[in-house]
Amino acid sequence: MAIPRELQIDSRLSVTAERILAFGSCGFLFLAPFASSAGWRAACLTLCAIALAIRGRGSLALVPRLPREVASLGAAWIAICLASLAWSVDPAYTAGELKPELGYGALAFVVFFLAAAGDRALWRKWWAFAMAGAVLAFAGRLLQDFGPIALEQHEVDAGAGPYSTHLVLMLPLLFALDWPPPWGRGHHRRALAAALCLVLAAAWYTGNRIVWIAFGAELLVGIATWAWLPTTPRERAASLRRLVVIAALAFAVAFAASVAERYQRNLLHDTGVPAGLEHDLRPKLWEAGWEKLREAPWLGHGFGREILASTFSALTPKNVNHPEIRHAHDMFIDVALEVGLLGLAVFLALLLALARRYAAMLRDVDSAPLGTMGLALIAGFVVKNLTDDFMHRQNALVFWALNAMLLGLARSRSRPG
Repeated sequence: MAIPRELQIDSRLSVTAERILAFGSCGFLFLAPFASSAGWRAACLTLCAIALAIRGRGSLALVPRLPREVASLGAAWIAICLASLAWSVDPAYTAGELKPELGYGALAFVVFFLAAAGDRALWRKWWAFAMAGAVLAFAGRLLQDFGPIALEQHEVDAGAGPYSTHLVLMLPLLFALDWPPPWGRGHHRRALAAALCLVLAAAWYTGNRIVWIAFGAELLVGIATWAWLPTTPRERAASLRRLVVIAALAFAVAFAASVAERYQRNLLHDTGVPAGLEHDLRPKLWEAGWEKLREAPWLGHGFGREILASTFSALTPKNVNHPEIRHAHDMFIDVALEVGLLGLAVFLALLLALARRYAAMLRDVDSAPLGTMGLALIAGFVVKNLTDDFMHRQNALVFWALNAMLLGLARSRSRPG
């Protein structure tokens, strides 16, 4: 019996849409850590949106699987950020931030949730492309610094702060190296140890210090939940804990060494910056942020991380080679300054809703590993942003994409390939 032409066309369109969705989503994760990839990242998300539109009803049918609490709080967050345009102290700046921050962030979340909920088989591809991108960004930075020819004018990896944050976002995914399928890559203890060593080397090269505490928070979550996962045999739990504890100790030593190295460098170099100045600088920024918050405590000054750039740039150390300071260097203070205590409450509630959802996953045999990765992701990202604010551009997009991915995979009905 011949298949009707209409069904043949629909089948071909569906296959094409799935290929475009896989290509675009994998491309986004691969390109995320590279500084000059903003246009390419946007193009990848746009391709994914086109693929979802081609799927049509098939994509819409997956929307109800999004946890209601997360969906409602996410909508409230978007609403208050949009509404802040009405009272922003710089409407032009706020309007300019809505698309790259709010628009693409929402698009990344929708794309990865619908893609994950529709096809678990994408997980293995996403994992591989995300890891490849992180490794190649580090390799590119090394070539940039030590190679005979500069690869590009600016940092390949977007700089120490953004790249170290990207490493924090990627670390929970490495847990999969010691899990069995479907979420794991097979029990590869040596591969996990080697990957942790590579992360340590890459993070050390950035010179960032808070990254070690963020790593420690993620590993603590791993220790607290990993051994109790239904997919972790009891005989492997003790050795697994030993590996994670060793890694945590290595990160603690690296943190202490990075602090000592930074202090020594300030002493030895005639930069005009007193040793330990950075320890005093952030409290000054936070104090300035508190003063500005008192001017608009409930609704803030308008969406956008650098809405009060002129206030903080005045605190940039003078007569030294110091980057201009343009925000409060704390994610939660920045959020409060942007959309007030009301917006901060919504943002905190959204993070808490995600954490509760991941904690609930731990009780399910199928989704427990996803819950562990999600809890580690939230813990690491929050800690990393206590002394700076990387809920911005590529780091924010990856954060929302990974959360959507984990939620979607847990709600998917198809089995991974």
